Amino acid sequence: MKFLILLSFLCSIGVHSAELEIWTSSENVARAIKKRVGLFKQDFKADVKISVLNKDLTTQFKTAALSAKGPDILCWAHDVVGELAQSGLIEPIAMPPKLRKALLPVSLKAFEYKSKLYGYPYDIEAVALFYNKDLLPTPPKTMEELIQFSIELRKEKKETYGFLYDIANFFFSFPIISAGGGYVFKQGKDGLNVQDVGLANNGAISGANFIRSLVEKDVVPSSTDRSIAFEKMKQGKLAATIDGPWAVKELKNIGLNFGVVPIPSIGGKTPRPFVGTHGFIIRRSSPNKELAKEFIEKYLMTKKGILTLYEEDPRGPSRMDAMEILSKKDPLLRQFMESASNGIPMPNVPEMGAVWGAAGNALGLLTKGTLSPKEAMTQSVNQIKSSLSKN
Repeated sequence: MKFLILLSFLCSIGVHSAELEIWTSSENVARAIKKRVGLFKQDFKADVKISVLNKDLTTQFKTAALSAKGPDILCWAHDVVGELAQSGLIEPIAMPPKLRKALLPVSLKAFEYKSKLYGYPYDIEAVALFYNKDLLPTPPKTMEELIQFSIELRKEKKETYGFLYDIANFFFSFPIISAGGGYVFKQGKDGLNVQDVGLANNGAISGANFIRSLVEKDVVPSSTDRSIAFEKMKQGKLAATIDGPWAVKELKNIGLNFGVVPIPSIGGKTPRPFVGTHGFIIRRSSPNKELAKEFIEKYLMTKKGILTLYEEDPRGPSRMDAMEILSKKDPLLRQFMESASNGIPMPNVPEMGAVWGAAGNALGLLTKGTLSPKEAMTQSVNQIKSSLSKN
């Protein structure tokens, strides 16, 4: 039966003329894909061309796709999906139930736009709490516990901090804003409602109050950014920070005795960080859509395919069976997966461009004490809505 299906498929695509073209910006991802090409070429008698483009890949893709050119498969982050789908440049997919079930649900959610799926997520990442085991042997169960620890630690050691992070950066502060129910755009049954901005609701203001209290209690200075916090961490002068999996390699290389856990609860509620994921996206005008789908589903998104991607580009895998294997060697992966499971996919709509500046400005005014939490968050929402109405 399998042979008959394969024979039928080969006849439908034309065995001797098919060639898949794949675009990525990552040399690591390109190497991983090349490792999976051999068996595919043997089975389908089709060539695969992989191009690594480093200059504004999405702009090049849009330009090419508008004229029915470009790659059959684009390897890119999920946050471009809304814009590309809205423009009709990428193909909605019907993922096989078995594959869908194997993937972390939040990674699939990231590639949805208006209730349709537009990509195959192969990795996943979210921020979490890093802690120095020499200063903080047991990770705190709540953020309130961590703040009290920080205050007491500063009394004992003036040059050592209990908790620092990039406080005025919306990406890093969003887990605190979201814990009580703050959100960027409201999730509805048909996708994100960009007219409903939830950064000034009661939950968001509660989170903003907590952020402001970090400065008022002299736990996190308002001038703290990621470079300051990370440098203190590397020096062994910081007990805990919020950061992402990209920080792991450097901390391991310097031999820091550290652990990672999901961000502890705030007021009994779970922080929900932004979740990011990369995936394989099919160009809608590609003449090889079925062949692309076959290559992705049967050679790249299998457990072996995801493990191969991890070998070359070590990011948290989207497949739960691959996670089980990899986390035995690296337990930190499981902690990042748990953090991502708590999280919210970073909105993949073009309107997200209006959010970063407005929310960042609000956090700057909030942490400096220029505006109250309610004033700052309300101003951010007004700026976002004004920007969206102009565009």
